[in-house]
Amino acid sequence: MGRLEKRKHERRLRIYGVAMDLFRTQGFERTTVNQIAEAADVVPATFFNHFQSKSALLGQMTTEALGFLELMLEDEFSAADSTRERLTGFATRAADQIAESRDLARYVLLELVRSESGPGQPPSYVARIHEPFAAMLREGQEQGDVRPDRDAAFLAEMVVGILNAAITNWLADPDYPIELRLRQAAEFAWEAIRSV
Repeated sequence: MGRLEKRKHERRLRIYGVAMDLFRTQGFERTTVNQIAEAADVVPATFFNHFQSKSALLGQMTTEALGFLELMLEDEFSAADSTRERLTGFATRAADQIAESRDLARYVLLELVRSESGPGQPPSYVARIHEPFAAMLREGQEQGDVRPDRDAAFLAEMVVGILNAAITNWLADPDYPIELRLRQAAEFAWEAIRSV
């Protein structure tokens, strides 16, 4: 990468980082492009050289959030021994991440749902997390802690649906107690899938 490209890349990263900080501290809606440009020590035109709009910048954040979600699944599912610990560990970590920057997380998820949904179809992020859940539940069936009378893919669909219901309620109501409900949803899902 040449010096000019390197400076351009560094400027883009600076704009992105400043925008993320401003979104966290004052909210997405209350943050303007002019504020982002000023805090990044660039003119607004430079912002637009890197991002088409404030929403485009949010779109970049959703792409990163989806990658982070997939890594979080991998980490949590490999960190614990039991299926219950994996499921509740994932929900707890997701709740903790949301709590760190609640408003920004909500806007990122809203953008993810908006950008990934097709007519009459669930957002593709649901499909992307379905397989890791199915694999984790298959392993749980092999270990004997997940009910064997249902296919792991079906159980994964139900578990993801339960967790996604909490997310959907939060997206509809910003005051919804998502951090608590995600933990409760994981426990409820565990009760439905555990081997008896």
